Amino acid sequence: MTVVRTENLCKSFGALEVLKDVTLAVEQGEVLAIIGPSGAGKSTYLRALNGLETITSGRIFIDDVLVEERRNGHHVHRIPPKEYAKMLLKMGMVFQRFNLFPHMTAAENVMLAPVHVAGAGAAEARRLALEQLEKVGLSDKVDEYPSKLSGGQQQRVAIARALAMNPEIMLFDEPTSALDPELVGEVLGVMKTLAASGMTMIVVTHEMGFAREAAGRVVFMCDGVVGEEGKPEEMFVNPQNPRTKQFLNSIL
Repeated sequence: MTVVRTENLCKSFGALEVLKDVTLAVEQGEVLAIIGPSGAGKSTYLRALNGLETITSGRIFIDDVLVEERRNGHHVHRIPPKEYAKMLLKMGMVFQRFNLFPHMTAAENVMLAPVHVAGAGAAEARRLALEQLEKVGLSDKVDEYPSKLSGGQQQRVAIARALAMNPEIMLFDEPTSALDPELVGEVLGVMKTLAASGMTMIVVTHEMGFAREAAGRVVFMCDGVVGEEGKPEEMFVNPQNPRTKQFLNSIL
């Protein structure tokens, strides 16, 4: 089953074309890694999927339902607002920055969406929060405030917060880029466990080791287009696009 599909997705900021006819599909249980240089449009693509960026043109499908179609900046089709919001809840997102509320404990940060978006009671939301924090290895930090947590621990809280809404697909936007090198491994470890559990994931990353080990497919983006895609063993050993080869040679 195709969980997310985009057709001819374009996004412009004024005269700057950030995405140019990006067509991709992600199957249920697939881990897709998106790699490429800064400014390639990778993060914009993720933000377009969950409505944080308004596309200029193209079509976005979630669970084979056309949720949005735009042409030249104008809506051609969009499902009703309540249905659209419900569709977006199928996607959890983890950002570069942790964006935790500093006045709330780890558990309270995770409880927030289940209470205020899903309407869960406080007791049920806390049970859910403790369950998700245990999954990311933070059972001993549930009542700690973000200021008492390392960057890696804060990012794991952010992952738990996204998981608390029981999403069908997880979007990761360079989740380790703001971390000190020694903390990267603990976050990647959680992501590898998620991938092994069958969670559908789209991961924008500069961590080539993760892309090579955990992804089922790798997409190379440059200049707003998909330059190449394939299995990790093909992409990293024998890339066909000269831009892919140049990029990998510069970082490996």
